[in-house]
Amino acid sequence: MKKIIVLLLIVISSLSVLGQSFVGKHKLEIKKEMKEKYKEFYFSKEVLGKSNFIKFEDFDGYRTYLFVLNEDGYCRYQMLMCDYTLLKKTIDALNQNFEYKENLVWYDYTSGKENFVIKIKKEEWYFSVITRKLED
Repeated sequence: MKKIIVLLLIVISSLSVLGQSFVGKHKLEIKKEMKEKYKEFYFSKEVLGKSNFIKFEDFDGYRTYLFVLNEDGYCRYQMLMCDYTLLKKTIDALNQNFEYKENLVWYDYTSGKENFVIKIKKEEWYFSVITRKLED
């Protein structure tokens, strides 16, 4: 029973993170917002060099958030990597909040200022929810 409650809390908090796009924001703004609004995640590391990103992990080990940065420290795209136990709830949340296109791709036209494409990519041990700016 305790495990079910923990998974339910993780799913609920995952849904709020899915609705937030950090694409285009500076890494300092991302770190501040993650610390203030998503307390279930902790800052894990920052990598600068050939690949630039900041990484957050949840305390239960079910989710990892990567923010891939350009050379100036602005988010090019974000990737939420999740355990497969969260797949159905994630797809349901994306279907409720965004316009489904096809092949696990959704469009976010609700932000008002910019539009985003959200894609689920399945890997062997986890799946990723990747959010990028929708190019014209």
